Amino acid sequence: MSDESGPLSISEQLAGDYHSVFRNKDLIEPETIVDEDRIVGRDEQLNLIINTLKPALHDEHPEDMLLRGPSGTGKTLCAGTVANKTMEIGAERGIEIEYIEVNGKHKKSEHEAVHQIAHSLEASLNLEQTAKRGISTSSKYDRIFEIIDEHLDLAIVVLDELDLLVGETRAKDEVPAFSDILYNLTRSKRIGNMDSSISLIVTTNSPRSLMDGLNSRTASTFNPSEISFDDYDAYELTEILEYRRDAFREGVLGDGVIELVAAASAQGEGDARFAIDLLREAGNIVNRLEDDMVLERHVEQARDEVEKNYVADIVEKVSHQKQVSLLATALVAIHGDPVLEREPILRSNCVPSSVGYTLYRWVQEQSNSEVRSKHSYLRWMRELSTYEVIKNNRRGRGNEQGMFSEYAFPHLNPKSIVQIIAKDDPLLSEIIEDEETIKTIARSNLKEFAS
Repeated sequence: MSDESGPLSISEQLAGDYHSVFRNKDLIEPETIVDEDRIVGRDEQLNLIINTLKPALHDEHPEDMLLRGPSGTGKTLCAGTVANKTMEIGAERGIEIEYIEVNGKHKKSEHEAVHQIAHSLEASLNLEQTAKRGISTSSKYDRIFEIIDEHLDLAIVVLDELDLLVGETRAKDEVPAFSDILYNLTRSKRIGNMDSSISLIVTTNSPRSLMDGLNSRTASTFNPSEISFDDYDAYELTEILEYRRDAFREGVLGDGVIELVAAASAQGEGDARFAIDLLREAGNIVNRLEDDMVLERHVEQARDEVEKNYVADIVEKVSHQKQVSLLATALVAIHGDPVLEREPILRSNCVPSSVGYTLYRWVQEQSNSEVRSKHSYLRWMRELSTYEVIKNNRRGRGNEQGMFSEYAFPHLNPKSIVQIIAKDDPLLSEIIEDEETIKTIARSNLKEFAS
């Protein structure tokens, strides 16, 4: 950028005019709770949530809820929209209700999650903020119960993607962090000696992982009303994006852009969050290029980046056992590639489950960690496929030899996955340096599988 007197300085460029394709970017930000008239294809789910929370406005304690379904299907959006409306109507009727949301994917421990609940309540009610460190987890619970009992009739707590809150520092024989959180919050009246109530709305992509992770005492107290959310189809995604069109200035979305974004998202898992993120990133690209319109080529440029960011974020947050399962499978794809390309029954970048499990066992043994069963490995890999980290294919071996699962890497390549998992784990970083042993295990087991 320059004029007749030479190139502009950094200060001159920063202070210059700025032309954005966005008019109201908040409408396509991931944390925005939109008005109910922008929610598409979720009438049944909204009605169930409404009818479950409605008793709160009539001096009754609402049931807890479990919203289950794939990512980006509107679970948190519907919960947040109805909870906000309940809070507004409660205020009109003199009923004190607050709504708090915690995302398990972004928390490393029970203490972090409980602190956020306390912090959010203190911020909403303009109370003095308690410190994050130097205060025990049990004291944090006490603070939550104290605030709710003194200032509220009901706290609606949304625990988003709760199954991902396992707890990094927990011993192998301890239950996941989410089990303890559910136990303490579902028994808040007794533990906190409260007159007021807490109503839980839990969302999960993997209800089996969540319920299997509960110990007996939690399972006996957490008995939620379940509400299912299905994938969106291309038509619904198009309608959702049309309702966000006013996030952009008039005329800047080129012909076919919304349809292309919807189609790209529907081909995956019908994820509305992915569709909205993709549309926003396409707009960001246009702004960086100082172009005037969002065109289909900008969507294609944005797609790879959004997919990679999604997968990388999930890989960093899943439990250690899932990470090691994924790491071992990726190592087979990397070091077994010559065999994968050569053997007719195998495919490049696709790892048979039995070979992935063999290397998983080896990695765990090298780190003196617990080796779980093949059944557990298969379950973890299925769950990773629901998060779209991998693709789980079922194939036949031919000649009536049965079926097998194989895992592909549609978004992040195996080397990137290994780097993400090993970067903050010195022990795993050291183990994967033994490339010769890994090659031997991967290739010999692939040859045996293909024979």
